[in-house]
Amino acid sequence: MQNKATLLNILLAIIIVVLVYQLSTGKSETPTPPKVHRAINYERDSISSEKKSIGPKGHIHPKPAVVIGSYGKDGKPNIMTAAWAGVVNSVPMSIGVSIRPSRLSYENIMATKAFTINVPSAQFVAHMDYAGNISGYDEDKFQKLGLTAVKGDFTNAPYIKEFPIVIECEVTETIDLGSHVQFIGKVIDTKVDLAYIDDENQIDMSMINPIIYGGEYYYGYGQRLGKPWDIGKRFKDDAYPTFEPKLYNNPTLATIHNRKSVRHFTSQQVNQQQLTELVRAGMAAPTAVNKQPWAFVAINERSKLDELSEILPYAKMLKQATGAIVVCGDMSRALDGVAKEYWIQDCSAATQNILLAAESMGLGAVWTGVHPISDREVLVKKVLKLPEHFTVLNVIPVGYPTGEDQPKDKWDENKLHWNTYTEIQ
Repeated sequence: MQNKATLLNILLAIIIVVLVYQLSTGKSETPTPPKVHRAINYERDSISSEKKSIGPKGHIHPKPAVVIGSYGKDGKPNIMTAAWAGVVNSVPMSIGVSIRPSRLSYENIMATKAFTINVPSAQFVAHMDYAGNISGYDEDKFQKLGLTAVKGDFTNAPYIKEFPIVIECEVTETIDLGSHVQFIGKVIDTKVDLAYIDDENQIDMSMINPIIYGGEYYYGYGQRLGKPWDIGKRFKDDAYPTFEPKLYNNPTLATIHNRKSVRHFTSQQVNQQQLTELVRAGMAAPTAVNKQPWAFVAINERSKLDELSEILPYAKMLKQATGAIVVCGDMSRALDGVAKEYWIQDCSAATQNILLAAESMGLGAVWTGVHPISDREVLVKKVLKLPEHFTVLNVIPVGYPTGEDQPKDKWDENKLHWNTYTEIQ
């Protein structure tokens, strides 16, 4: 009991001391308000986050596709394409590039202890692909590709005059990694075309549109530029690329100009998430007075695709397609009076969004008309069990394109009139 009383006295004394201190300083302890963490809101797409193991792959993206320049012992310039390259140190600024010992570039760099990194823009995707698939032992690639070799100002290595960025490197270390040997190159100098540099020496990478190696495709700023071991066939007399899109630095313009009516599809399945994403794009279209007088039916059942292909004379490709979207006007949401027919413009805008979204996602699609052919409307409504107040504008077959269908250049300057109509002479 005595120990307990002593402990209570000590605690009481401490409390008194604290109170006296607070009174004497005129301050009182106030609890620190908890930090409020503001939630970050972002728009999620409909892509699943479920993961699938695919083994030991090097999927670090974006992965650059660059061209390595080097001189042989005889002073002959050579280039090769490398995807295993990247910055490895800041001070000194250093870049690592991994090369197989069987390559001529390996032999050259071992001898000269120097190389250049040449960063191509999208317009040189075929040059880059060719340089990676033909050996320098067999061919002078500078001559074949019509590129200009320029001797480096600071290292014994050539760079490509036509490429927008060139980096001169001096080898400081080599590391045997197994299948490849990594060369660590200290950056001695970097050159960039004046067209891409502002007054503060900042580079506009969107204008350069550098190439990214993505495995199945090369990419620019979102645009598929070509396929590895394929696009380089441009420089072969007896072969043609299976995938050769029009190239634009602006990814939106690239999608617009590369959109095509796809009527030939592979057997690869379009999944529900992709169809959902296409419809989301459709619903982002402009709409008069924000009435949104549209409704969509996404189809991924084989029997329904086949049934529609039988009743629609210009939609036979549904037999090959693995998905479809039916765009309908919901007349219960249409405007009144003479403005009622605006549902056609609204649903047409939604359709165009879907077609462009499909192109941007690597899918193929085609607009097959239903409205205003009343017989077709009746048949489609019956197959899909649509309510009476729905009017079917079109059916869009969706799938993975075979590559047979190509975009058409529809530009005609005679159809452009400035300020007033001008009769073409």
